[in-house]
Amino acid sequence: MRNRTLLTLFGAAALLVQPQLAAAQTACIAEDEVSAMAIYAVPGMVRSMQLTCASELSQGGWLAQDGGALASRYTGLQSRVWPKAKAGLLKIVGAQGVDAQAAQTLALVANLPDENVRPLVDALIVQEVSARIRVTDCGKIERMMAAIAPIEPEVAGTLIGATAGLFAEREPLICPARPQ
Repeated sequence: MRNRTLLTLFGAAALLVQPQLAAAQTACIAEDEVSAMAIYAVPGMVRSMQLTCASELSQGGWLAQDGGALASRYTGLQSRVWPKAKAGLLKIVGAQGVDAQAAQTLALVANLPDENVRPLVDALIVQEVSARIRVTDCGKIERMMAAIAPIEPEVAGTLIGATAGLFAEREPLICPARPQ
């Protein structure tokens, strides 16, 4: 039963990144970049859940009691995973067939100091994830987050990256992992 829950959770997490990966049709995003993006995004995802679902869920439930602890564990890794997460994000944005002005803006963002870019990315994660959460799904998402909480963030990120690679469309949107 626990294995089925974990497989469902990682499949769902992989599907969360699929729309962004589908947009990157010409770019090959490495599995470790997908993993880094997933790890980097968790604190914003938790915040989105808190903003969208707090009134729908029990004050004694997992999100209210333990969501902050999960976000903190991942927040502690954000600086370390940021370079790969940023590289993956730039590939996704760059692959969207941007015009000359958008390409200039992308180049500017790519060259801005990380301390200026990260708060923008953090805000976008919260905004985008919040917009995609259906209130009727809050309970399901809370259960999924509670199931992933005991797993070490690096392991969860690796599983999400590998699972996203399994669900990639026909084109190799996610580069195959190199044997170690």
